[in-house]
Amino acid sequence: MILEEIRLTDFRCFFGETYIQFSEDPEKNVTIIYAENGVGKTTLLNALLWCFYGETTARFEKKEEILNYDARKAGKTTASVEVFFEHNGSRYVAKRFSSINSKSQRDFLVARIDEGSQITLDSPDTFINTVIPRDMASHFLFDGEHAEVFLGENNKNSIKSAVRDILGCSLIETAIADLHAVSAKFRKQIPKTAATQRIEELNKRLDTLTTQTETAKASIAQLEKKREQTDQQINDIDTKLRNTSAAKELQRSRDRLTSQLQRAAKRKKEFSDEVYKWLGENGRFIVSKRITEETFSFLDEKQHRGRIPSPYNEEFVRDVLEAEECICGAKLEPGSPESKKVASLLQKAANQVMRDRVSKVRARLSSLKTERAKSPVRLKTAKKRLADANDEFDTAEAQLAEISEKLKGINFEDIAERERRREELKEELREIDRKIGAFKTNVSSTEREKERIDKDITELAKQDKQTAIYARRRNLCESLKGKLEVQLVQEEDQARKVLRAGIRRILEATTRKVLNLRMTDDYVISLVNADGTALPKSSGENQLLGLSFTAALVEFAKIRKNAQDYRLLPGTIAPLVLDSPFGQLDEAYRATTAEFIPKMARQVVLLVSKSQGSEDVLNAVKEHLGAEYLLVRHNREPRGDRKQESRYFKGEEFKTAMFDAEFDGTEIREITRP
Repeated sequence: MILEEIRLTDFRCFFGETYIQFSEDPEKNVTIIYAENGVGKTTLLNALLWCFYGETTARFEKKEEILNYDARKAGKTTASVEVFFEHNGSRYVAKRFSSINSKSQRDFLVARIDEGSQITLDSPDTFINTVIPRDMASHFLFDGEHAEVFLGENNKNSIKSAVRDILGCSLIETAIADLHAVSAKFRKQIPKTAATQRIEELNKRLDTLTTQTETAKASIAQLEKKREQTDQQINDIDTKLRNTSAAKELQRSRDRLTSQLQRAAKRKKEFSDEVYKWLGENGRFIVSKRITEETFSFLDEKQHRGRIPSPYNEEFVRDVLEAEECICGAKLEPGSPESKKVASLLQKAANQVMRDRVSKVRARLSSLKTERAKSPVRLKTAKKRLADANDEFDTAEAQLAEISEKLKGINFEDIAERERRREELKEELREIDRKIGAFKTNVSSTEREKERIDKDITELAKQDKQTAIYARRRNLCESLKGKLEVQLVQEEDQARKVLRAGIRRILEATTRKVLNLRMTDDYVISLVNADGTALPKSSGENQLLGLSFTAALVEFAKIRKNAQDYRLLPGTIAPLVLDSPFGQLDEAYRATTAEFIPKMARQVVLLVSKSQGSEDVLNAVKEHLGAEYLLVRHNREPRGDRKQESRYFKGEEFKTAMFDAEFDGTEIREITRP
């Protein structure tokens, strides 16, 4: 897909009809839209998503209020967004309406543009889903302000979902769910006989447990979504405090202490695990003290008495009997009393196996004794590290509480109120984590019981001819489901390898220091040093990592465009829309990242504020810059004492805020350069 133009009519903050024509030039593939906060950057991003799918991002407030306020006052009843685009050599237009009066009219259509005429398609939703599958669409719309939360350690499920979306897993996931449902259906169809009364009881219990599990998993999903939203609200408050002069230094201290707290928390877990590991590995050395000493004493005593090992060697005795001659030269005729006397020594003789066992026992006992001497030192070291980590954690936590109290005491009501709200959100976060933990524990316990019951049902069904056929059908479903699950894991594993390589390559091109990426199998993303130790990520590095992750996803989707795997949806090539991609980056990072952005996709749309769209950023992309637009805020109210806000492009002044205007809303102005 290549975007040609977007037309907005009375959509949210955009009053009247306005448009943007995107650059389609493959060499100048970047379109920049300049806008300050609150003027419409995020609205533009959501306009694309809403037009194609009737949805908006999670942070888009008042989703139902689509019609512009001034347009509504003027008696208008309909808002719309039109997107003109090219796909596979043909031109199309997608249009979505939102009317406050009519609910019955068709609110979405797609038409192919053929020699000036428009031919409406019968199934617009299906068509759009073939152009950019809905599951993949949101990953082409990058929200820079959300990146720090998205790649947070507690948000690994969102990262996993993103990978599965780009991988096109919906088909295989649906097949797995369907096979699970069919298997359950066969289980319930087992006929009632005298032999199946127990099966019926187990079925009822299994159904109850399944319902409990599904309810718990749904609750976990809702709580994790709520957690992400709460995290984002805290992040928004931190950003506002960071940009408020009265709170800036305190917020910087809090950012530093928060990173320190996170490092201490990691060390606490690491050293706590080390103590438990010590108990698992070294406990036997401690409890073996008495038995080691007694065994050594026993072996020494027997060895002293010549019993362990035996003074007679089995191989030697047999050799003597076979030679029929004693070492003293006396003859040992078979069956003679002398021969029988020598043969009786075999009952006490030690063979090689016995001697090896005695040697191994001694070696093992020596090892236990040596390791026991070392064990207390190891435990002491581990406990010392854990105590230091606990002290660091407690200190950072106390200092953070002190900063919070100072922020509450600042004589600016909005700052104090934000801090109070932040504390409330932190408490909500702790409660959410507690509930998630409880639900996960319950799910784990329930799943184990379900597994036991399922095995019992399968075994009971095999014992009756009337039920055996249903058991075989169930086994077939479970076998197919298992194979698909294994294939899905293998596909995910391959996807992770591709993404890791892509992210590493991007980080190498954009970062000032050597950063090694680690993406675990459960999708925890972190930066590590040469020793493999996880490093705390700054806000800027989190945003850069989020941008790199998005770029890698886009690249992976492009690679998979022509995939022929019947189990997975093919990938796609789509424009990449980046909202505030440089927000947390310093000037040097912005410039190096901006140099890379034109390479991220065939077509790139940048939405940036004045601080992000600096001269260095513009110089970095100027060779690829194909179109520029400025969002201008119109206000009915007079300017009063407000300072005039303007931007300058090639010496020409562009006012970014207009007062005494005819309407409240946003205007889109094209910037033309000589």
